[in-house]
Amino acid sequence: MKAIILAGISALALGACAAMPAAAPGATSEAILAEPAQFRILSDAEVAAGMPAMSASADVKAYVAAFIDWVLEPGQLINRSALFMTGAPPEMPEGVDFNAIVEALAEEGHPGAKLIISSGEPDGLAALAASGDGTAALAVHMNNISAGSLQQKIDARDWLRSQAPTNKDAAFALGSFLLSQTENGDMMGMGFAPGGVATPGEVREGAALLLKVAEAAPLDIMLQIGTMMGAHPGVDAAVDGHARKILELVVAETDATPIPMPGFGDELQEGDMDEYLAYEEKLGELSAAVEARVMLAGMLAKGHGGATDIERATALYRSALEATQDYRAYEALIELGVDVSAYDALFAPPEGGEDWWDLEPGQEGEEEPAPPAHAPH
Repeated sequence: MKAIILAGISALALGACAAMPAAAPGATSEAILAEPAQFRILSDAEVAAGMPAMSASADVKAYVAAFIDWVLEPGQLINRSALFMTGAPPEMPEGVDFNAIVEALAEEGHPGAKLIISSGEPDGLAALAASGDGTAALAVHMNNISAGSLQQKIDARDWLRSQAPTNKDAAFALGSFLLSQTENGDMMGMGFAPGGVATPGEVREGAALLLKVAEAAPLDIMLQIGTMMGAHPGVDAAVDGHARKILELVVAETDATPIPMPGFGDELQEGDMDEYLAYEEKLGELSAAVEARVMLAGMLAKGHGGATDIERATALYRSALEATQDYRAYEALIELGVDVSAYDALFAPPEGGEDWWDLEPGQEGEEEPAPPAHAPH
């Protein structure tokens, strides 16, 4: 379900790099950022509160329809979709084809089912949006702000901005896009701003939009918000302060204890799959824990968002290095003068002297070799 419906959110950092003229936000971002803010991580039970249950009559189609309506409730999509990575509702009877039921509901005119079926079809989404479906409109504008023409980007930004005060999904979509404009290659460095980097005003607006979402959000959303805000250190002290506070919550709620590799052989045997999937899930959780620690440690080390705390930054970097051999933590600890020589072998080039970190000539980061000089005539 999440992969189908929220594909646009995960693609927000992939927008076209055409510069877009600025427009003043409806509310003053500075005023919002200056106000005290309280953040809370929602538990799985809180997110699932009110989720439909299978009726005693076991009417599967009615159950699926109610489940889709619940997940797609305007303003709740970003929170509720986080628990449903597999697509089917949790009480779906074994052996029943969820996708077939969604298709049947769509043929009968169920709006949510039609949205799921049309999620990869721009014309279908546009038709649903034109009929007044708010979630379809959200999907259309998310697609346009990511990969539309310049005018579509402007219209999408303005629409999302108009919806943001009363719709957390729209606030998250626009705030995420604005803050995804960075020089960091992982965020693609593409968006509205000249050069692909968010302006200070866009950083403030994006952070102000995300503050409302962060008042109460699941752990994975809170991590995204904290890291996106923390990706612009030094632009605005208030943004840094909020990012640091959010990341502190995430660090407190996550565990960076290293995970031993299960004792699988060269090939998975029958019965190993459940254990392997559980291991992969734990690795994902560990990766999130490390990401929060590295981001928070960087802010602590440089005094962004509060007092400098080298001792705590060192501890956070060290836990990230021990948990996943994170190279960023390794480099940061060296810069802080910490002895991490025990990890040198992990990051050393292979024997023979070839530096495997270097890129081949012609790839990004390396200059093309100069053309041979022509002999004078």
